[in-house]
Amino acid sequence: MNDHQLGSRLRQQILADLQRGIDRDGRGLQALVGDFCGDDELPLLPALRYLVLSPAFTNALGQTPPLAADTALQLRLQRELEPMFSRAICQRMGMVVGGLLALPEPSVAMAEPPGERAPRPAPSSGSTSGNNAAGCALFVLLGAMAGMLVAGVAGGLIWLVLSTRPLQTGSPGPASPGSTPEPALTPAKPVAPVPLQPAPMPSQQASPERAISTVQQLYEHLSSGNHDAARQLFGPAAADQFDAGFFSQFSEVRVSDLHEAGRNGSSINLDGVVTFVYPDGSSQVESRSYTVDTASQPARINASSFGAVLKARS
Repeated sequence: MNDHQLGSRLRQQILADLQRGIDRDGRGLQALVGDFCGDDELPLLPALRYLVLSPAFTNALGQTPPLAADTALQLRLQRELEPMFSRAICQRMGMVVGGLLALPEPSVAMAEPPGERAPRPAPSSGSTSGNNAAGCALFVLLGAMAGMLVAGVAGGLIWLVLSTRPLQTGSPGPASPGSTPEPALTPAKPVAPVPLQPAPMPSQQASPERAISTVQQLYEHLSSGNHDAARQLFGPAAADQFDAGFFSQFSEVRVSDLHEAGRNGSSINLDGVVTFVYPDGSSQVESRSYTVDTASQPARINASSFGAVLKARS
């Protein structure tokens, strides 16, 4: 299926859930879009998860009717994605949003700019024979010119070889009386090759301490509502995992038991435990993994994924 059809199928499922009284929260919508994405749609998954958690999408879902076919709403949803994702992803997401809002799919003919492919007039039989005759004459002329060029180049090369050959190739004869003998040429000594020095190793190695500190700082900013500072600590690929709208529903979020699970160059893989505290005092505990690039300034989280629910909300 294409991107527009993906949006249409998501719309049908979301509206069907609403009719059955199923009110999906942000985590439920993220799981839903993951179920609909195949191999061709996997590059769109981070943008889709970010979109369904955006305030604009939440507002559109709560309207009557939900997800109305409105081009102004389509533009608003696309603008939610532009600061976070590449232009190619945003263009594909424009088709998905069109399907989500039941807007018509643009046709191929309209997508191609006018005048891009102008039809060429078919040549008449008379002009075809004239063109063939002119082509033959041109081919003969070019062949003659090419032959003259090859002959000229060959003659020049022969002259160059003859002019650079020494007049005598034999052994030098005895010097005539009174003449000054020419000094013998001393062969140049071979230059010893300079050994290559190994490239210096980078001074900064992967630091688990920096990675752990970055994850801890991120959750401190998210818990206190300082989302501008939080955005400096994760990359676009992990933006859907740290949406401000999702974390605003908790009174406190904290991370603990962070430990190294592996590394690849300057990237450190961490496992940890996240505790979500709701305003009513209840809490839920989940395991989560992180990939942190410690070579960037500051260290940045490039990926994060949910592990399992260790303790359900109680």
